[in-house]
Amino acid sequence: MLTSRMRVSKALNHEETDRPPADLGSTCNTSITKIAYRNLRSHLGYPPENKPKFLSEEMQVVEVEDSILERLHIDTVGVHANPPDVDRPDRFSEDRFIDEWGIKYKAARSNGEVLYYDIEESPLAAVSTLKELEGYRWPDPDDPGRTRGLRERAAGLRESTDRVLVGHMGDTSIFQACTMIRGMEQFLTDLLINKKIAHALLEKVLEIQSIKMEKFLEETGEYLDVVCIGDDYGGQSGLLISPAMFKQTIKPYLRSYFEIMKSKSPAKINLHSCGAIQDILADLIEIGVDIINPVQVSAAGMDPVMLKKRFGKELSFWGGIDTQRILPGKSPFQVTEETRRIAGILGKGGGYVLNPVHNIQPDVPPENVVAVYDAFF
Repeated sequence: MLTSRMRVSKALNHEETDRPPADLGSTCNTSITKIAYRNLRSHLGYPPENKPKFLSEEMQVVEVEDSILERLHIDTVGVHANPPDVDRPDRFSEDRFIDEWGIKYKAARSNGEVLYYDIEESPLAAVSTLKELEGYRWPDPDDPGRTRGLRERAAGLRESTDRVLVGHMGDTSIFQACTMIRGMEQFLTDLLINKKIAHALLEKVLEIQSIKMEKFLEETGEYLDVVCIGDDYGGQSGLLISPAMFKQTIKPYLRSYFEIMKSKSPAKINLHSCGAIQDILADLIEIGVDIINPVQVSAAGMDPVMLKKRFGKELSFWGGIDTQRILPGKSPFQVTEETRRIAGILGKGGGYVLNPVHNIQPDVPPENVVAVYDAFF
């Protein structure tokens, strides 16, 4: 029987394994939301948890405790950055807060509970000059709190567990950060008619994220097997920008970012992007992406058979178990069958890690969560 580290390593090197390796909770894009986690804990017989630790407060995504990782046969463990010492999240109430970029969030609630936080205000939406952009109060990428204790934590996990170590700073995006800081509509408009502002913002965000990533990997890189970033480029029906625009405008910034990551760690790069992104997968492979997540099979053109045929020799797939229709709406038996089907396609000859498409949402019954992870036992 393979150890977790051997299982994931073989899969990511496109070799057959005894079963598909599984992930839950190694990143804030591959975990479970607070309400779903509470339901899962109850279903598995665990006592209520008063204050779960958040991997992402805006998405209400929590850290999964080790005993539940063991129960669900998880082969990964996350190494996450800390918040900075000097942070800007000013909380006005339980319903509103500001993150360190200055983005204002507002809670979306159901039955009195917070489901997630929506962006209420993008801080640079009204900026019209480069001087205004340059004078903004940007996050400090050199804040020592971000990496304090990470080397010891990563080294300890390397020694104490045979799980694969997945490094994730949490806030890692380039393109997506620009759409959030400037506003989606405004930034996409900038890319067409206000290119000086668009490129100045891209360059500033790349500078900040690159410094943060360098410092993160200087502490953890030698211990990691996988390093993840999240940077969404797609929607349900297609890319947010044209393939030509991506290639011309966004790809050069990502190339620089990935080169830094490759220089600081031997870890494989796992890129999270939701949506219909098949038209840029070749570009992403060219600039260093080894793994794609979440493999949103419900999006246009993201058929798993096609993806495996076209990209399976160069790209590994991490995800693919549909969270829109399958996990919330089907029986445990049907979830098991779909999990085996997807893993059989994407995992043929290796190159697959089992995980739902993005985080497990509150409407997913706990029985179906267990069905995913027990599908090969």
